[in-house]
Amino acid sequence: MNFRHAGCCAALVSLVLVASAAADTTVSVSPAGLGPWQSVVSDTHGNFITNTDATVSWGVNPPGAPLGTGSVTLDTGTNHGDAAPQLVDQALAGTQLAALKTLSYATLGTLIAGPTLGGQLPYLVLTLDTNGDGLEDDSIVFEPIYQHGYRSDLPDQGAIQTGVWQTWDAMHGGWWSFSGNLGGASPGFGVKSISEILAAAPNATIVQANTIPQGGLRVVIGVRNVPDHLVGSVDDLKIDTGTGVTSYDFEPGTQPQENDSLVVQRVSGNVVVGNGTLSAGTKKIKLGTFIDATHGQVTITSASDTHGSYQTGLFYGGKFKTRQRGSARPVTEAYLSGKVGPCNTKGKKASASRKRRARHLWGDSHGNFRTVGKSSSASTRGTKWLTKDTCAGTVTTVVRGKVLVRDFATNGRHIVTAGHSFTAPPK
Repeated sequence: MNFRHAGCCAALVSLVLVASAAADTTVSVSPAGLGPWQSVVSDTHGNFITNTDATVSWGVNPPGAPLGTGSVTLDTGTNHGDAAPQLVDQALAGTQLAALKTLSYATLGTLIAGPTLGGQLPYLVLTLDTNGDGLEDDSIVFEPIYQHGYRSDLPDQGAIQTGVWQTWDAMHGGWWSFSGNLGGASPGFGVKSISEILAAAPNATIVQANTIPQGGLRVVIGVRNVPDHLVGSVDDLKIDTGTGVTSYDFEPGTQPQENDSLVVQRVSGNVVVGNGTLSAGTKKIKLGTFIDATHGQVTITSASDTHGSYQTGLFYGGKFKTRQRGSARPVTEAYLSGKVGPCNTKGKKASASRKRRARHLWGDSHGNFRTVGKSSSASTRGTKWLTKDTCAGTVTTVVRGKVLVRDFATNGRHIVTAGHSFTAPPK
């Protein structure tokens, strides 16, 4: 693959067990509430693609999911075995590989077709920094096919099957690396355990892959021969980095439609959507609906293509309306609302008793989002940023990541990185 995880003592033990169990959680993940996940269809190099029949679909079927009632199905499409429909987790970045205590997931193979003799189910990819510079150096891959009949000293997890839910213990299974240099980890008989990989790279840290979207952990199917057609479902993915097991339950939920609707969810505080206060849970709204998150925080989930790709962004501290621009991969835009000024014009001074008003909006997202002010727009990926409209123009301030700012007056493009700002003057 070339794709770019008796007595007081008894009472004390009981308390410890209760505390441990309390730390375990189940998180429902759906297009209406993706949490740290995104769904996307990429090519073999991790680039977002739309000219494919590969899909990521959220549904109740196939039946018998091990957790809840739903699952996510990854389908490469006919004659697109080289595509990479996938789920991308963006929360593990910064975690040391040695901190992983649990990493497992369940799969249901529906179709394995094509000229390649070896079958394939959804597999895991962890992207690693091995030299401490914070950048991607290598990736390791857990494939179910290599967990049976290849290493006698690793747990035999059985042969892969179709039509049957199977659970895979990646934490104690065999992995191979892109480079093949992490302790000699290579596909087949060369797969290595996590402990063997750590012996070769003891300070390995999970980092975001240099792909679109970025992510430290990926659940993928495909990246094989073009004629192959592979379909597999995923559910009950468990991760523990030392604070308790989080079980991700993939469910269909409410799904936004491209260029038509969004799904919003109040995170904290008071959020107004349209003419009403947003209560708990999720709500599907039309593009263009007014949102007031001045005193609260709200997540927006949008469809980023017609193949099952969804993205979530967090917005707060301002008022805005939404729209989507583009067709193949539309950008979800937040247009700042509210008054600015009064501002001096043609040498006239505003009354000293009148406070000059500004409007602003915070955003925090890993998806394809853009904030739009009076004088500029800011397009983001993996970014926390502030857009503020003042009499002096639109100020973009980046806290994390980077944004592409377009100055409306000059049509100039400017990259703004973390810790910096850019002011676009009024037109």
